[in-house]
Amino acid sequence: MRPFYRASQFFAELRHRNPVEQAEWMLHLNDAQATLLESLPSSEQRHAVTVLCMLQQNGHREAALMQAALLHDAGKVLPAVRQGSHGAQLRVWHRVAVVLIRALYPALLRRVAQDRPGSWRYPFYVLLHHAALGAGLAIEAGSDPLAAELIYWHHTAPDESLLDARGREMLSALQAADDKV
Repeated sequence: MRPFYRASQFFAELRHRNPVEQAEWMLHLNDAQATLLESLPSSEQRHAVTVLCMLQQNGHREAALMQAALLHDAGKVLPAVRQGSHGAQLRVWHRVAVVLIRALYPALLRRVAQDRPGSWRYPFYVLLHHAALGAGLAIEAGSDPLAAELIYWHHTAPDESLLDARGREMLSALQAADDKV
């Protein structure tokens, strides 16, 4: 199922993109956090706002959860892009490749991914470790520490995280919304 989702993302990215409304996220983010979100491609921004809206529709209003919803994929932004360079960035084909490699030969992904900015392997490292990278960026941008924890654990089963009961509930809600879009 995931490969089909990534393929649809690829084709959606080829279509004309509409600007994402900033009013909704500005209610939940400070300037540094908003800049971090704005550094993501418009498709990722739309995804973040959709996750936020799903959580709100389900009655969630916790500030940390709202920040985590908007910034949970912020670690996917390559450092050069965050610093204003128009150099290498993650492409949809990187995401599709990660899903396919995970499905067909998972051990290969760890071998391909390397923490060497500028290398063709670096985008795979970023995708593999984006949760931890995003949590660090969220803290740097002044996010609630719980938001950073939710971002860090957002690809981990709630019971396997080190979050308390309330944190696990919020993580479950974040994951449910993230998985639907």
